[in-house]
Amino acid sequence: MKVLLATNFFKGSLSAVDAAKVIKRSILREDESIKIDIIPISDGGDGTIEAIKHCTDCDEIVSSVTGPLGEKVDAKWLVITRAKEKIAIIEGAQANGLSLLKPCQYNPLVTTTMGIGELILLALEKKCKKIIVTIGGSSTNDCGTGMLNALGAKLYDKSGKAPEPGGGPLEKLEKIDLEGLDNRLKSVKLVVACDVDNPLCGPNGASAIYGPQKGATPEMVKFLDRNLAKFADIVALNTGQDLRDYPGVGAAGGIGYAMKAVLGAELIPGFDLVAELSSMEDKIKGVNLVITTEGRLDSQSLSGKAPFQVAKLAKKYDIPAIVIAGSVERNLDLKKANITSAFSIVDGPISLEDAMKNAEYLLDNITRQIINLVKI
Repeated sequence: MKVLLATNFFKGSLSAVDAAKVIKRSILREDESIKIDIIPISDGGDGTIEAIKHCTDCDEIVSSVTGPLGEKVDAKWLVITRAKEKIAIIEGAQANGLSLLKPCQYNPLVTTTMGIGELILLALEKKCKKIIVTIGGSSTNDCGTGMLNALGAKLYDKSGKAPEPGGGPLEKLEKIDLEGLDNRLKSVKLVVACDVDNPLCGPNGASAIYGPQKGATPEMVKFLDRNLAKFADIVALNTGQDLRDYPGVGAAGGIGYAMKAVLGAELIPGFDLVAELSSMEDKIKGVNLVITTEGRLDSQSLSGKAPFQVAKLAKKYDIPAIVIAGSVERNLDLKKANITSAFSIVDGPISLEDAMKNAEYLLDNITRQIINLVKI
């Protein structure tokens, strides 16, 4: 039997790589003859760098850049060389991620994307001809203005001064000058990897959907949404096109919008990036079973998240796909999502805190039960 482990991370407990290691060990305890291949997956948020490192020859670089609150953070990024061309992989969350902050520090009014712009500059210095930025897991709602500022754009308020960093001060923005953008950006291909298709503004926009998880109150959400709309108006005057409704530009507090509307980047699903770099489809063809994981399997997961994409690929070659999740929502139409079966690691009444603390044991326990059932 051949098994492919296409594992996603269990937030707060196990990384995608760690989850794969636990499942592999558990399977081999039950049957050492089973052959196992591992592809850690990601949808463009935290853990993307780790997932790509596992399946691709690359150089890892650690750079000190501006963090979400203006402090310095050490951000990891990758350089891949293919056909003598350098490709940079930047995980935005390394510079502006919510995981870099304590809950008491969450505040999309002041958090900045400047560090992402600094990482792009470093990639330009390395003469990378393609720069891929994954933008999930952000703490920001500044519409990528911090990033643009780092890349040479100038922002002005009524008095001709630059507004303070963050999504709140965009209220004062009156003008943006794009003439100072780094000229090297014109000669590289920019790609944005994310897992959502939200527009920039409105009830399904960046502020309304993702602002609350970054610390925004209902009043702040309305305020931030107006600020993003104002920024879009100013950009439209500069570029001659209005892309605020383009699918995905609402990702990561509007970073997707800045990269698409201002920098001309291509937007792709985050899962597609990892799947391509790992040759996932080719590896699925040769296995008997695919096992993937998710922190919580729910209706949102089935609308395009990583496990859904894995199952879709497996179905293409009539390979059964099993999902192991921290929890599984009731009454999910798994068949419609091409998922053969789904299992929760929880083995009885237990708190979320205890489940996260004992995730490795719980994952081992359910994996051994699953593999013995599959063998039967």
